[in-house]
Amino acid sequence: MKYIQIGTIVNTHGLKGEVKVLASTDFKEERYDSKNTVYVKTIEGFQPMKVKRYRIHKGFDLLTFEGLEDINLVQKYLKCELFSEDFPVDNCLDSNEFHVNDLLNLDVIQNNVLKGRVKSISTFPQGDYLVIETTQNTSKLIPFRDEFIEKVDLIGKKIYVSDIEGLL
Repeated sequence: MKYIQIGTIVNTHGLKGEVKVLASTDFKEERYDSKNTVYVKTIEGFQPMKVKRYRIHKGFDLLTFEGLEDINLVQKYLKCELFSEDFPVDNCLDSNEFHVNDLLNLDVIQNNVLKGRVKSISTFPQGDYLVIETTQNTSKLIPFRDEFIEKVDLIGKKIYVSDIEGLL
């Protein structure tokens, strides 16, 4: 079975067993669907869990697992990674859309010069931003919009960005 990481449990929320998840996935509605099983990676291995409830609160995903509706039952999962079975969702994407995991660790090229690497993707009300770790070990944000992104080459593992002063 192939697992993909979808987040990390960073805290609890309330007394009824909700866990706060820092997500690293797209298609959250499908991943957290009550028909699907998610897996918490512990020292003992992958523990299957059924999501009873999912909601978003202050930028975090809050999950309640079936049978674990008490804070004392979920404390042991703090700092554990959350995984899902990989499932095909490719037909859900338009030609100019990408999976988050496909964009991570791509080299960022500006004027045919390596400027850095995509470390993560942050979502703000204004849209998605690539978090770039530059070759000078600083972090920069680039809006993931056509005005700033010239080309995404998944095969070559590169993202080409526009030559805009101050962008990188």
